[in-house]
Amino acid sequence: MRLRDAGFGFAATTTAVPLAAEEFLAAARSLPIVFGAQAPHLPVALCGLTPGQNLYVDAAGAWRPRAYIPAYLRRHPFFLLRVAPGSDELALCIDPGAPQLGKSAGEPLFTPEGKPAPALERAMAFARGMEEAMFKTRAMAEGLAELGLLKASVVQFEHQGKPLRVDGFFAVDRPALAALPAERLVMLRDRGWLEAIHAHLLSMGGLPELAQDLNPSPAS
Repeated sequence: MRLRDAGFGFAATTTAVPLAAEEFLAAARSLPIVFGAQAPHLPVALCGLTPGQNLYVDAAGAWRPRAYIPAYLRRHPFFLLRVAPGSDELALCIDPGAPQLGKSAGEPLFTPEGKPAPALERAMAFARGMEEAMFKTRAMAEGLAELGLLKASVVQFEHQGKPLRVDGFFAVDRPALAALPAERLVMLRDRGWLEAIHAHLLSMGGLPELAQDLNPSPAS
């Protein structure tokens, strides 16, 4: 079994991609970042505004040039699962039907002796790093919710001469953030959450730009 670069066609219908807090600064330059409407309100990068459509993947499966690629997608086709409920031991799993896998092209996953090859070791390290990052991200989302900073949000703007409303997500509430006492703001700063908040708020300004890539509305 070998691992090869097969593009991102597998994500062509993915509208929202899970995002770790440590990715916010890099992702905010090209992807709107919002929080899920359901607790624990985990953050996602929006790749489209229409269900089943990813505006960052072209017909050939290539990701939009110079746009950030979330680690969740770069990890594919690998993922980690706990070997048993409550266990700290993790097993690296693989999607056997993924286009990144083949028998002729790409890097081998195992050595002739049946041991993990460098490609598989890198995959394991990357998956472990992402697992840790998402654990910290969940703690951040829960912390922001406890502080009353995450609230249902709506963004409205004009698209093709008509008003377009984007909702169904949570975002950091600016008035609530401004009303926090100084010690709470210091806590957010020290945990690295304040930087993530600013990146999230800045990224939402990209929603109108994302809408520009939607298919034109049919003529009435």
